[in-house]
Amino acid sequence: MVRKTIITSTLAALGLSLLFFAGCRPPGHHGGAEFMIDYMSEALDLTDAQQTQLDEIKQEMFAKAAELHQQKKAQHEEFIALLQAEEIDPARLKTLVARHRAQMDQMVDVAVDRVVAFHATLSAEQKEKLVRKIEKFYRFHGRGYEQ
Repeated sequence: MVRKTIITSTLAALGLSLLFFAGCRPPGHHGGAEFMIDYMSEALDLTDAQQTQLDEIKQEMFAKAAELHQQKKAQHEEFIALLQAEEIDPARLKTLVARHRAQMDQMVDVAVDRVVAFHATLSAEQKEKLVRKIEKFYRFHGRGYEQ
């Protein structure tokens, strides 16, 4: 009877541990960004119009990120081909890097434009809440950055 209880308890503890650690895996490609956007929309008490605009921005940025991700494979293959050559062609490498940088700059430009437009829709109270949340986030996560 004692042996059966020990085995059952051990198996239950193992099962609970597996469930716990399965829930701790990374959220996925966009999971962190999606969580932050949802968290901020709740914290700022967005209106329906603001929430709709934020959802549109989120979908647009995720679509652009997916597009960049698809192009990444071709760029990776080209980079590997450069590394496998006897000598690296600096002009080709610079072109590859410049193309990637241009794609990222384009995404940053779109993101900045959307943030500016969304910021204009926020009330003074919402802007204050946003600043407080960002400062709190920095205090919690930015401790190791000050040297």
